[in-house]
Amino acid sequence: MPAALRVFAAAVFTVLGACATERAPQDAADTTGVLRPVVTATSVNDGTYGMIARVRWMLSPDRRAVLVVVNAVGVEAEPVPDGFFFGVEEPAFAVQVDTVWDVAPAPDWRSVAFSRAYVISHGESEIVPPEMWNAVARTSGIDTAALRAAAFEASGMAYAKGVAQPAVITVPADPRASDAAQAAQPRFFPVPRGWRVRWTADGSLLALGANPQMVQDDSPSDSWSALDPRSGAISVALPAGTQLLEPRWMQGPELGIGMPVNVTDAPPIAVRHGGLNYIIESQRGVISVRDPAFQTRAAIPVGSGVALAATASGRYIVAVRPRQTAQQHEMPVEVVIYTLTL
Repeated sequence: MPAALRVFAAAVFTVLGACATERAPQDAADTTGVLRPVVTATSVNDGTYGMIARVRWMLSPDRRAVLVVVNAVGVEAEPVPDGFFFGVEEPAFAVQVDTVWDVAPAPDWRSVAFSRAYVISHGESEIVPPEMWNAVARTSGIDTAALRAAAFEASGMAYAKGVAQPAVITVPADPRASDAAQAAQPRFFPVPRGWRVRWTADGSLLALGANPQMVQDDSPSDSWSALDPRSGAISVALPAGTQLLEPRWMQGPELGIGMPVNVTDAPPIAVRHGGLNYIIESQRGVISVRDPAFQTRAAIPVGSGVALAATASGRYIVAVRPRQTAQQHEMPVEVVIYTLTL
């Protein structure tokens, strides 16, 4: 593969629950009814954080599912592919994906749609070499003519083209089944469109946004195509009267090189598991779970950093923590999901 070719690698998909684990210690003084969670940590974005990264998340109406995005931005606010984490408590399922332009949950939170990001950097020439288009075509299953026609400018500082490809991941009915991992694999559609993705309000169609009009990471789409996620059929426009479901994001801290971020303390988060109430605390750079009814019991440590949000039972905790391997001029913190298997 030529060195000038910058086609991002295939997205990483990890079904959680069978990962390497670290068991939290129990309180020696009073162990009756004490939680003994197995804790795993998953990075939300294993790709670049850009010059600035914005953290945002959504919880389902019942707080039983969460979608978290690390939205990376380039030097001059140019588009940079993002990473996301999608987790559901019942049935226990989670997936982490890198290299996307946009992501949105279905109305019932049983599926998540995203657009895979392809970025082709082609050095000092305005012309993309044919072999670069061919490489993207082989990966995406989209012919080169369609890719060329659909590409947009992906950098204001260098010659780079961007392409979007829609995909859908559906939560398997039984994540413990032998074929669950296969069932959870994303379905990619051979369509070079989807700078923005939205679901229709009834969840029957996926709306694919047109390319950005400016070389800006937050540039909106001004028109939409309709994709049927069941049949794969696509229409050049949405049916008349179609309502789109706009994601309602909670905004977290803005992360940047040299920008201070509080990873020491944060407000407590109330969760409920097994009919009992618990508090997720962030104090002195450590996240822990405490039973407020038993003040004599030691808090159960979860991990470093501060907790931003959590699902209803505390299974998924959105957190920002220091990067242990950060070098000078690198992002000093990272966004992770602590998964508590109780």
